[in-house]
Amino acid sequence: MNLAAYPPMTSFSAKFSSLLPNHFAYRSPATILSSASADGRRTLVIQTDLSMELNGRAITIPAKNIDLDIASNWDSTSQAYAVAATRAGKDVYLYATADKLILSANATVPSGYTAGTSRKIGGFHCLCLSVGAISGHPLTGFLTGDILPATIWDLLHRPTCDPAGMFYSDRADLWVDIYLQSGTGAATASANGATITDTRVWMDHVDDLAAVGKRLLLDAEFQIIAEGSNQKTNIAGSVDQVTTGGHVDTAGRRMISNFGAEDCCGAMNQWLLDQSYQNESSTYNGAFGSYALPGNKGSLYRQGSIGDVKLVAGGHWASGAACGSRSRYANNSRWTASSAFAARGCAQSHAGNANT
Repeated sequence: MNLAAYPPMTSFSAKFSSLLPNHFAYRSPATILSSASADGRRTLVIQTDLSMELNGRAITIPAKNIDLDIASNWDSTSQAYAVAATRAGKDVYLYATADKLILSANATVPSGYTAGTSRKIGGFHCLCLSVGAISGHPLTGFLTGDILPATIWDLLHRPTCDPAGMFYSDRADLWVDIYLQSGTGAATASANGATITDTRVWMDHVDDLAAVGKRLLLDAEFQIIAEGSNQKTNIAGSVDQVTTGGHVDTAGRRMISNFGAEDCCGAMNQWLLDQSYQNESSTYNGAFGSYALPGNKGSLYRQGSIGDVKLVAGGHWASGAACGSRSRYANNSRWTASSAFAARGCAQSHAGNANT
């Protein structure tokens, strides 16, 4: 694996703050690394000591390696995650406590601690299914339950929304959902094995993602984050797989991008933010008029019965050679609701400090 393909692994380097009484704040930098070996892909390497304070008492946690396969590195209720298959497709959180760093599957506090005796300082997502051997792919050889390098986040390197199920693309300078959208409204998520949200108009996907602090991808952004995915093939079986993650294409190749995005190409068409336009035929210029949009929230002034078009990307489960990172359809209006159309969210990087 060529780790140079990824941005530098995240760093913990905030200064002490009195704004966090009874909580921890950092004073020494540290770096999380991953290596090409199977052991390394399951180990966080904290390179320098972490200095912090709790209730006015200075505490230093020595630099250490945290092996995901060792049960004692987990809180008491998360120790099953020491088995790679158990943590497949799951988010893991790193907490600082008075005596050690601890891993947990709990997004709030680790088992046995409180918000006053622990602080969440980072996390990552684990690969849902082994990648196998893909020539030139930076994730080739990665195994089920390995840490996905691009998903590692900390208090200074994270999205403006919940980082669960997201990765960072240095090329797009953007945090992106690993999985296609599941859920709606405030329950919108990027989660492995979840039911894909489809048969929903573009406008509703926009609202769903906004409810959790995300938006749809732009044309260029999709091209960047989907690179490394299967090209000109669709999902094995050429049928709607209904749920997210862990799929292979008709050639038996894992459907995963260089960054770890699942099902970018050949699973579901994915709505983009970009606007396009379509005449109904080469000779038809149709009269302009208002069309009452679904949701009873206003009308669109359009030409003929189509006019307005929103781009969709990637190709769906039966699009065959039309699928790919640069695949686009430009013949669907924002009010189209199709079982072959889904969405993927993204968000900008958090611009504040470790305490905001």
